[in-house]
Amino acid sequence: METKKFRDFNWGAIKLSALLSVVFGIQVFYDVELAYKAFESPLWKFFTSFLAHGGPEHLFNNLFFIALFGSIYELHTSEKELYKAFLVSAVFANFAAFVFFPDSYIIGASGGAMGILAALTVYRPNQTGLALGIPAPMWAVLIIYIFINFAGLTGTAGTAYEAHLLGMVSGAFLGYRMRERPLVQGSEDNEEEEFSNWERKINRWEEKYMED
Repeated sequence: METKKFRDFNWGAIKLSALLSVVFGIQVFYDVELAYKAFESPLWKFFTSFLAHGGPEHLFNNLFFIALFGSIYELHTSEKELYKAFLVSAVFANFAAFVFFPDSYIIGASGGAMGILAALTVYRPNQTGLALGIPAPMWAVLIIYIFINFAGLTGTAGTAYEAHLLGMVSGAFLGYRMRERPLVQGSEDNEEEEFSNWERKINRWEEKYMED
């Protein structure tokens, strides 16, 4: 039984995470510059920039989002839809960064990661996720990260929160399209079950971590 579960696991999110890790390794060990700057960098770097990262923390944050939320989204849809959500959201996020920060270098997969989060939320709003380490339904997770990114708009420069938000909008649109044509038979019947599942998980989390 365990072998079957292992075999049936969806590996798309792990493959994507591995690709981002390999690209970061190439950046570090071969000193390859993959960031994009408007009007200076060759056009192909517009696409490599969302596979690269500015540092280990930047990479690990995005790997967490992609591995967690991407695996869940892929489970409910397909590997192809996961890649579509990432690529479309990353491209639109890069476009937002290009518009708002034309004099800065663009780098990072955060827009694609946020797009995956939003796509999953719109497609399965009652699916259990994590918000700052706390189990919560995906609609609550998305609200929290929208708030964080809007709050970031008023902070100091360094993070393209506008790009994150446009990535979310792009992912949400794809998630909405998926609701129009669910890929998993009977997926609509699981909404109520998912809602009760996250309530039970939150209760277990409270019992485990919030006891006096």
